[in-house]
This record gives sequence, C-alpha cells and structure tokens, in this order.
Amino acid sequence: MRKVFIQSLILALLFSGCSSDNNTPINPDEEINLQEAKLSNFPFEEIDYVGIQITQPILDNNEELYEGVIIITLPHTITSLALTLKSVNIDTSKFNIFPSVGSQENFSEIDYMRYEITSNTNPEMSIHYNVRVIIAPNPDEEKLSISSFELLANDNSSSTNINLIKEAKSTQIADSLLVCLFPTTIDFSDIKPVIEYIGSKIEYRINGENFSEYPIETGRSIDFEYPNTVDFKISNSTNSKSIVYRIIVDTQNPIFFNQEEVVIPDLQMGNTYNGIGIGSWTNKGNYPISTMGPNEYTNVTTPVAGLNNIFVATLSKDTGGNINPGEDGTINVVVTNTPIEGEYEATAVFHLNFNENSWEIVSSPIDDYVNNIGYNNAELNISGRITN
Repeated sequence: MRKVFIQSLILALLFSGCSSDNNTPINPDEEINLQEAKLSNFPFEEIDYVGIQITQPILDNNEELYEGVIIITLPHTITSLALTLKSVNIDTSKFNIFPSVGSQENFSEIDYMRYEITSNTNPEMSIHYNVRVIIAPNPDEEKLSISSFELLANDNSSSTNINLIKEAKSTQIADSLLVCLFPTTIDFSDIKPVIEYIGSKIEYRINGENFSEYPIETGRSIDFEYPNTVDFKISNSTNSKSIVYRIIVDTQNPIFFNQEEVVIPDLQMGNTYNGIGIGSWTNKGNYPISTMGPNEYTNVTTPVAGLNNIFVATLSKDTGGNINPGEDGTINVVVTNTPIEGEYEATAVFHLNFNENSWEIVSSPIDDYVNNIGYNNAELNISGRITN
C-alpha cells in the first residue's frame, strides 16, 4: 500500500504542475522593457579606449525605430583591431547580446560591426548598435599638409583655390595630387602661388629637378604650362618625414566649340551622312585632350515621339592623336538612321575626366587613375532635317 501511495502522490504533483503552467500564461510584451537593454559602455579586453561616443537607439512604444551607433577612439599605439567585448551593463538574465561578450571580432575604422541585443523570453524584441573604431593620432608626430593653395594669374585677371586633393595612384614621385581649376583660360606659364601649410619647411621643383625653398612671404611666379610638372614638398623639422604634392592647373572649360550649333545638310530619308570636319573646336586648357565621343545625348527632339537620337558625334584631330593645348580639333557627325522626315535635334554631352597615368583629358569611365577633378561638361548642340 505504501508504494501505491507514493506513486499516486508523484502523479498528483505532476498534474498539479501542468495545471499551474496552463493557468499562468506569460505575456512577454508586458514584462520586457527595451530601455533596460541599452548599453552605457563598450569596453575591450585587449586595450582601454581613450574616448567613446554612444548614440542610443530610438524607441517608440517599446519598438526600435532607429538603431544605435557607438564610435570608439583607440590609442595610436594599438597594433591590431581584433578586439573582444569585455562586459556589458545589461541584465544577461533578461537579454542576450550577439556577437557575445568574450567573442573576438575584427573591427574597422570604415565598416561598422552590428551588435544585436535580444530579449531572452521574446527573440522578436531587440535593439541594435553599429560599432566602429577610430585610431587617435600620435600627439608627438608632426603634422604635414598644405592647408591653403591659391593661384593668381599674372595679369590679376583670375584666381583659384584648391579644388581637390587626392591620393596619387600612378606616380611614384608624389604622394598626392592637388588640383586648381581656373574659371577662365589664363597664361599658365606665369602663375604665383600663395600657400599656407603645416610643417617646418616648404620646397618646390619643376620637372623633377632638385627641390629648392619656396619663398612663402613674397611668393614666386612658376611656369605651370604643360608639359611642365610642378611639385611642392612639406618636410618636418628633422627632414625625416615629408609629403609631396603634384600640382594640376587647368581651366574648368578646356573645350571651346567654334560654333554655337552644328547643322548637318538636309538629308533624304534612307540616305546616310558622314560629316567629318563639319565643325571645329579648340583646346583652351593646359593638358592634351584625347579623341572622344559623348557620354550621353540630351534634349533629343524628333518628329514623332519615341524615335531615338540619329546623330553620332566625335571630337578628334585631323592628323590623329591627342589635341594639345592651343590646337584645333574637328567635330564629326555621322547619321546612319533616317527613319522619317522632319526636324531632329540633340545635345552631345562630353564628361571630362583627368587621366593621371597619361596626363590627358579623357571621357572614359572613372577608375583608380581616371578621375573627375571638377571640369565642366562640354555640350555640343546638333540639328538637321530629313526630307522625303
């Protein structure tokens, strides 16, 4: 009898427990407060940070509207960005963080590492922090840079400031390219730079010769006319470190069309037209310009809606090759598609980019060596009539 009593008691307790669970349902929405999941710190095991900026997630009615951001400044002595989150201030019995505390991750100064903090009782309730690091500069390292670079034309007709500074990709004798584009065409052989810089000494050279000191107080006229190359070097107090800038000087509008519009002769339907040299243009810039076609056609007008542009334009040189500064080139317009009679118009748009491998202006796609340095687009209006 005693054995039967004990078994009955165990069964009764089990049924009692099941009954209790069914009668007390859990409502996670009432018990979870995502405000408690917010981080107030982000320490690493490997190194102490020197600064931290936390932008908290924005919550509305216990739902995340915007994710949080954490930016951590690390000392300049750090050698590896493989770092481990050391601890969190949240209650880990209520919330879980992933990647987890103790997990080593590869952090970056560019890309964010996304951390998710989730409720243990309702995985659908969570907030997020996007974390990246910044390495503090070495306070003992002397900074070197050109902070202001103003050019004045010899006749005081025009001036320009730095348009762009970019890392030099193709040249081994310069660290950066410094671009100055004048709004008009000037005499590029006689320009005086006015410079402000950070460092102990500034020097310059033309065409790879030895560097000589540049007189900051008085300035000095320099011949920037192509094919000359001009470099400026900023050095520290011990001459143990320097940075070299190669200067690009040009006008924003190097292509000048010698007619406002190119008009092809009247053309009968079904015929083609080969307008080699129908117009001319001049290179009024400081660098060679390659043969090029338009990057796009805009303002296309046709007799009937839905027809395509019929003009194919190119800019070239009679004898072939690049069009050097001061030289004239030809405008060529070819028509092979004459579907119906009527008036046709289009604007050929040339995107002008600088190729630092060949030191020429091109319309080819941008890559590591071909860059948009601030030239204005060259636009050529074309029109013609197709007759029956």
